[in-house]
Amino acid sequence: MKAQSSAIRQLIIAFVLFPILLMAVILVLPKLPESPWRAALAIVPLVPVGLGIKAMYRAVSNMDEFQRHVQLLAFTFAVGATSFISCAYGLLQVLVNVPQLSWLWILPLLTTCWSFGLAFAHRSYQ
Repeated sequence: MKAQSSAIRQLIIAFVLFPILLMAVILVLPKLPESPWRAALAIVPLVPVGLGIKAMYRAVSNMDEFQRHVQLLAFTFAVGATSFISCAYGLLQVLVNVPQLSWLWILPLLTTCWSFGLAFAHRSYQ
């Protein structure tokens, strides 16, 4: 349980650091229009994302077999639903000319679908 709370604490730190670093980069980048460091600076907010991935991996590693199974079911649903929605919207962009969306919407869609997948998986075992 101690390892689980440590992983959750690291995940919370990553969630807090990401928007702080993102806002800092958004404020600094316009002041460096010709700098060769722009690309490197633009991806600095991804450092806490990497820490979050490490924390999630650690949390899942410390789960029992049943909890891992529930997470696998939720992740399977999330990947399938995200793929379906992305392909459907891609077809609509090509065939019906709906507005283009940024790739930044994929991760929120995936995590939302994961949440629904967790709810479905938990409900199926009650």
